Amino acid sequence: MKGAVGLIVAAGLGIAGAICNWYYLEQLARHQEQVVFIAIKDNVELEIGDIIMPEHLMDVSIPRSGVGNLEQIAPLWESRNAVAGNPAIRNFNGGEILLDSDLQRPAYQDLAETLQENEVARWVPIDARSVVAEQINPGDLVSFEVQRIGAGEPTPEGTAPAAPAGATEILGPFRVLAMGNRREASNIQEANRRRSGSEGTIAIVVELTNGQMSADAQRLFDAMRLSGNQGAQILLHSSHTDE
Repeated sequence: MKGAVGLIVAAGLGIAGAICNWYYLEQLARHQEQVVFIAIKDNVELEIGDIIMPEHLMDVSIPRSGVGNLEQIAPLWESRNAVAGNPAIRNFNGGEILLDSDLQRPAYQDLAETLQENEVARWVPIDARSVVAEQINPGDLVSFEVQRIGAGEPTPEGTAPAAPAGATEILGPFRVLAMGNRREASNIQEANRRRSGSEGTIAIVVELTNGQMSADAQRLFDAMRLSGNQGAQILLHSSHTDE
């Protein structure tokens, strides 16, 4: 009997503790500074290309202690007027907080204006059978797998043997400027209702030193010429690379 009473008392104390803890957190939330973000209203669903209207938006308040790095990657409620009028670049379900990445609208510049003084753009045909062009975006880093050409490189012992038939090498990485005429991510292009053309070529950035291309770039274009400019195979690098 005493054991049962003890269990009841312990359970009662546990409930009381939970209530006190909830009350403390609720009071903390009331008195702590709130950071207010922009979200899509619960009853609203948007598809790619739909215009985000003011009536689609609601404010979401989070206590400062629970914000973490969200303030660095999401617009605040005070900037909602700048958000309204943008096309959705992905599908949204009600209740989602908007992020800066959800509002990307590329600033279109002439291609030449995006290049530094020591850079040029070069176009490379790609092998459409082995590349899903829609998954490569401007700003990505890519390398090319091409047929190895010419005799081997000089070594201290002499010249290395010529590359065996069918041997390949990987050259790069190079920064992507455009896929065909696309200079933005596929979803952003779709959201802005821009026409998609052929993506059979890729424009890359090539650096010049004293007017000369890097060794990798020179070998790439030599290999392309010798192949009759057949489409190259592409390797897509991680976006987390430091290069």
